[in-house]
Amino acid sequence: MFQCAQSKATVVGLGATGLSLVRFLHARGADVTVVDGSAAPTGLAQLHTEFPQVKFKSVDVASDTLLTSDFIALSPGVPRATLAIGDALKHGVPVLGDIELFAREVSSTASVFAITGSNGKTTTTALAGELAKCVKPDARTAGNIGVPILDALAETPNCSTWVLELSSFQLESTDSIRLTSAAVINVTDNHLDRYPSLFVYAAAKERIFKNAASQVLNRADAWSMSMSRPALNVTTFGADPAHDSAQFGVDHVAGKAALMQGETAILFADELGVTGAHNAQNALAALALIRSLSVPLNLQQSVLRSFAGMPHRCQLIGIINGVKIIDDSKATTIVATNAALDGLASPTWLIAGGDGKGQHFGALGTAAAKHCKSVYLIGRDAAEIAIALAANGVPNKIFRTLEEATHAALDAASPGDQILLSPACASWDMFRNYGHRAQVFLAAVSEWASKRGLDFLPRGGSA
Repeated sequence: MFQCAQSKATVVGLGATGLSLVRFLHARGADVTVVDGSAAPTGLAQLHTEFPQVKFKSVDVASDTLLTSDFIALSPGVPRATLAIGDALKHGVPVLGDIELFAREVSSTASVFAITGSNGKTTTTALAGELAKCVKPDARTAGNIGVPILDALAETPNCSTWVLELSSFQLESTDSIRLTSAAVINVTDNHLDRYPSLFVYAAAKERIFKNAASQVLNRADAWSMSMSRPALNVTTFGADPAHDSAQFGVDHVAGKAALMQGETAILFADELGVTGAHNAQNALAALALIRSLSVPLNLQQSVLRSFAGMPHRCQLIGIINGVKIIDDSKATTIVATNAALDGLASPTWLIAGGDGKGQHFGALGTAAAKHCKSVYLIGRDAAEIAIALAANGVPNKIFRTLEEATHAALDAASPGDQILLSPACASWDMFRNYGHRAQVFLAAVSEWASKRGLDFLPRGGSA
């Protein structure tokens, strides 16, 4: 157990992870102080209810220093490259993230698998977790997905198998997590508002391999392949045929694309419960990650057929007048949106925009030119995206709100078209998170249908 009784701990950031850090440290007898840049963060009322004795201070970590403490527990949304954190590190104060605390607490007999990447990591993690449950019924997914990892650990301290989604932010503040297998499924432009270069961002991702026993790499991604470590067992996946029995790929069997391990066919691609070439790659990455668990082929097939994907990820929420309405609000990068456009491959009215996180939008313009009738833009970086679209001859229009953009797309679409909310941007400039953005989209569709007396029954499932 992580020993922190009687120690002074400062939790920085009071979101969901910050609250989980408070719970973890308080349960171990630490004297906890919480700081946040906001005077009234979203978790403050809950903090006061659960832990009325815990002190809270509003501190701007970019310009202020922190009070002396024995260690700092850092929420992943707070950059290490701030004045306060830099000052603490200079004075020898340990700065630990939730993953590092998990690593120090989790049972040494547990198998821990982990995934990072710019796109597709949530779907891959969830699918790997379902595959793992076939042979390890208590397997649990956690990390940057679902319940904060320290809360999950408190709920199931004796869990035998963990499948973790790890963000680059979380990996910055962990050093000792030991992984049975670790994957970097891709690296593309992302979070360049936080990292000075793509190289630095990729280096944060590569930290996942520091104490890993084996690696999973993407043959089609140069950044991923550059992280290969000869001393480790390396498994690769890709859209090309697998070159030996330990690798995963796609080949044609009886004229149809099939997911393969070496020369063994696992499943025809069109049998997957989620559609799109990007989801076939996510499935291969998941299979490669948990290969050491030796899940029987028939159980692999059952999970791959039944897995319906994640909420807000290429999710068909309904059809109105022959027009498919698809929620891909979780697509916060250009690569994710381009994958949706290519994978769904229908005449598309795309709704995009938001906080671009320093991305360059030229590639979005190229993909939109292939698939989009028009692109309706919202959010902070709408004007920048419009320039990239115009350079590729893509019709586009900027709207003040998501509701206005949604109604306009519904007015314009014809039977056989699809309206795709796939923003290629973060949601923080207009919404609480991508889930809130999806809720607003769904409400706008429902309102439009109701005013016209049309039936619209939202449905689950993957497009």
